[in-house]
Amino acid sequence: MQQLLNKAKRLFLRMSVREKLLTLLFILVMLFIWAGSLLSRSSEWNDHRQLAQADLQVQQQVLDRSDEFTVGLASALERVDPKKTYARAQLSGRIDSIVRQVGLSGKADIDPVKTEEGEIFNNHDVNIRLSRISIAQLIQLNKLLSQETPYINLQSVRVSKNRKKPEELDARFKINSFDLNDSFDLKAQ
Repeated sequence: MQQLLNKAKRLFLRMSVREKLLTLLFILVMLFIWAGSLLSRSSEWNDHRQLAQADLQVQQQVLDRSDEFTVGLASALERVDPKKTYARAQLSGRIDSIVRQVGLSGKADIDPVKTEEGEIFNNHDVNIRLSRISIAQLIQLNKLLSQETPYINLQSVRVSKNRKKPEELDARFKINSFDLNDSFDLKAQ
């Protein structure tokens, strides 16, 4: 190592003043590039460290409150009768039955049920489009759907007048339901 430094020193002393300035300038530019890269990597590392620390704090808070969550889940499940919850096919059938009960089967278009599966329950969403219905039919359908709460919930209702016959309405319902997973055992909690 010492020999390499001596050779570099002798080479530097043999250079002209202009070559010495250019060499020093080149070395300084390389040091600035290296220092900038080092600073950006260290700030990126620090950002990742802070993000991981925040995630760990949130996870610790969730773990600290796990007893609260378990009690809340148990009380929510006490209010729900698993026999009354609707699976995917049952929801579609029940909605169709309610629509027929109001006399809107020919005016209704029921989309397929979309299901989002979870650990404890499955969440089901279905959209219904009704064309050319009266306000009385709309009120009656809404009343029948509200009787199914908490097992069937209205997430949104959009009502507009029919363009051809303003006395008739077009409506869109977004309905949500859930069913408890068979694999979830509350007693094990």
